[in-house]
Amino acid sequence: MIRLFAVFIIAVLALQPLQAALPENFAELSDDVQAVILEFLFFPEQASQVWGKDFAAPSAHRMVKYLDDYHTRVNIDFSRGHIRVESERSKTPLGALQHAIVATLLTPADPNAVDLFTAADMGLTGKPFLTGLVQDHEGQAIASQWRAERYAQYLLQHKVQRRGARYWVDIPMVRSYRQRSAEQYRQLVYQAAQRYGVQPALILAIMETESSFNPFAVSPAGAFGLMQVMRATAGRDVFQRVYRRAGQPDRNFLMDPARNIDIGTAYLTILRDTYLREVRDPLAREYCMIAAYNGGTGNLLKAFHKDRKKAVERINKLSAAEVYRRIVRDHPKDESRNYLKKVTQYKQRYAHW
Repeated sequence: MIRLFAVFIIAVLALQPLQAALPENFAELSDDVQAVILEFLFFPEQASQVWGKDFAAPSAHRMVKYLDDYHTRVNIDFSRGHIRVESERSKTPLGALQHAIVATLLTPADPNAVDLFTAADMGLTGKPFLTGLVQDHEGQAIASQWRAERYAQYLLQHKVQRRGARYWVDIPMVRSYRQRSAEQYRQLVYQAAQRYGVQPALILAIMETESSFNPFAVSPAGAFGLMQVMRATAGRDVFQRVYRRAGQPDRNFLMDPARNIDIGTAYLTILRDTYLREVRDPLAREYCMIAAYNGGTGNLLKAFHKDRKKAVERINKLSAAEVYRRIVRDHPKDESRNYLKKVTQYKQRYAHW
């Protein structure tokens, strides 16, 4: 079905160029990769017809979901602990807001149950992932439809804001939302930590840096889930080296929190025990692992020397503190420099878990 759709899209492109172009080898890519590309390419076209320059897309730290034929939008910012439900030019703005608020509060914890790239309704099954992260006007956690509907009615009566044809409601998460978000995955993190010999604090710090514990985290670059695993790099590496199976994980596999945490942690051990095994100091190796998780081993070593062997030799002549300073100063990618800073800072937050 995806390939038939791809043929149709290519024909459309010939008639009406869009904001982005399909890669030259699109027809040879796997169905799963084609689907991701098509979503990121054409999804904005539909939503932008309603929202224009205010279009927003799902990302690593934001869960964005459109409803009501794209006229209503849910935007959960996990980095700020803030939720906005808004309606733009809806035929029934208050009714659309109420429906979207309830759907947001009861959004299932299974990311595969929510289609982020259409305006289809969210399935309200299982325990909501926002339970404990949001409290109603009476200070109660929201786990039932009755309480969600009651809170939605309160918000519509007291908190609705309006500008022109746009209506919106802001919903704050609880002040301890980061800790509570991390707590949701404590058991899965401990299992992976024990399985692979990785500190739980390091896993949690990477999760917070990568996604702010957003289970719906997606990236146009093809990274998925809590630990933002890339299918064709880290995913393939873990499949072949750890799981001893061919191929690479698909998106549904990586969007499952348990599998995502396991495969992300397994990749850390590949960095530690394979690509960086010659780095002798354990703390220096950890700093290198963190930077390599974000920017790749090759870029990490370039911070020390363009030749891999000489780079490792230089690392082994430095103290762990000197290795850290060299990475945050000389790594070729600004993102990886800041990434190491964030992960090491966040790791302290979970040191006593």
